[in-house]
Order: sequence, then structure tokens, then C-alpha cells
Amino acid sequence: MTTTSPDTTTASPASSAHRHRATAPPAHRITLARVIRAEWIKLRTLRSTWVMLAAVLLTVVGLGAIAAASTTGAVEGPPDGGGPGGGDPLSTVLSGSMLAVVLVGVLGVLIGAREYSSGVIRSYLAAVPARLPVLWAKVIAFLAAVLPVVLAGVLVAFTVGMAVLDAGGVPTVSWTDPGTARVVLGTAGYVVGMGLIGLALGMILRSTAGAISALLAGVLVLPTLAGALLPDSWDGMLKYLPSNAASAFTSTVPTDSLLGTGAGAAVFALWVVVALAGAAVALTRRDA
Repeated sequence: MTTTSPDTTTASPASSAHRHRATAPPAHRITLARVIRAEWIKLRTLRSTWVMLAAVLLTVVGLGAIAAASTTGAVEGPPDGGGPGGGDPLSTVLSGSMLAVVLVGVLGVLIGAREYSSGVIRSYLAAVPARLPVLWAKVIAFLAAVLPVVLAGVLVAFTVGMAVLDAGGVPTVSWTDPGTARVVLGTAGYVVGMGLIGLALGMILRSTAGAISALLAGVLVLPTLAGALLPDSWDGMLKYLPSNAASAFTSTVPTDSLLGTGAGAAVFALWVVVALAGAAVALTRRDA
């Protein structure tokens, strides 16, 4: 009698698991670079982002050119002959930055608060449990989108505005004149910094309407209102409000009511840091 032995063997569970691990796709770690890439994709694929950035650019350049033309008399200006810049060439050509601050601030609020209103933030934080990379990714994506536009806007506004003033026979300043580069670049930094404060307020308050109201009323309107209503003894404290601190490095003529240039820049930067720190605490300490 002959016997045959099977020439096949049954695979052990251990070997099957090993083959499964070998063929399974590698798991992707959540890194800051990947979160930044995801945030950038979200930001650039929204049509509203590009509409807002275009509005910022047109506002800075267009209003500056109109203000310069109004100063030269090429277009009809105010009855008293005054212009938006109060006769100062730099203030005139950069007058569009006053509205750009509002637009960029609102964009920052939308980036910070939009996902809370839609509820998407829950799945976002479930995918990125460390949470803080979400904030840094939003900040970096915001800067990547806004900073080049604002910087290009103020530089073009300066070039075009000075050309309009020169053609109309109005005194101008050049880039090499003392304080010119500081005011132009400082204006860009002020606009972008207010956008970062808006982003932080959006993440702290988790409400688009509430954050926009806080930004406009508390940061932009309050300094003017407080200066008009409070006694002169409060002027020393009002210097440290964000917009007043920014005026120290965006004004061509320093005054006693403002901080020094370096001190103003440091105080404004501190406001931005404090706002982002508050957003970091709110993001990590509170439930979504």
C-alpha cells in the first residue's frame, strides 16, 4: 500500500498577519507640514478668498490713487480742499489702507471662525488631536495668502500715488527720504497684524458676527471714541491700544500723543502675540 503526503501546507496565522502587514499601505503621520498643506488647499479653493484679496489690492491702490488725484485737483475733492491724507503725501497715497485693515481683519475672522459655525471643526480636530498645529497652519496659510497681496498693494499705491502727485505739481517724497520705507512697510505690517488679531478673535469667540463686531468696535472704533470721551489724564494709557500703537510707526510726523516708533512696533506686536496666545488656549482647553 502506498501513501501520499500532501505537498501543501496550511499557512499559520502568524505568517498571514505578516503578509498582511507587508502589503498594507503605510499609515501617514499627522505632521505640521501636512496640516499646513490641508489648510492652504481649503483657503485657495474658496472663491471668497480670492474675491477678498482682490478687493484688498484694489482698495489700497485705487483709493490711494483717487486720494492723490483729489489732492492735485484732477478730480473733485472735499469743499475745503482737504484730502484724505491731510496734505501729507505718504498719508494721502496710503489712505486706502484704512479700509484694507477692515477687509483683512474680516478675512482673518472668517478663517478663524468659519469652521466653528459649520461644525466642521469637530472632524478637523478629530483628525488633528494635537490641536495646536491647526492654529499654526491657519496662521501660516493666512500669511502666505495675505502678506504678498498687502505688501504689493502698498508698494504699488506708493508708486502710483506719487506719480499722480508729481504730475499734478504737488510735493512728493521718494523711497530714500527718511521715514518713507518705515511708513510704507509699517502700514503693510499693521494691516496684516490686524488680520492675525481677527483670526485669533474668530477662534476665541467662535462666532463670525461676534468676532467681527469685537474687531471693529473694540480694536478700531474704541480708540477714537475713548480719545474723544475720556479726560486727558487717560491719554497715556490710550497710547497702548493696538491702532494707536500702530500709528507710532505708520505716521510720518511723530507726536507727543503717540509712542515712539520702536515702542509702538513692540506694543503692536505684543497685541498680536497675546491674541494668538489666547486663541491657542481656547483651542486646546475648550471642547469643540
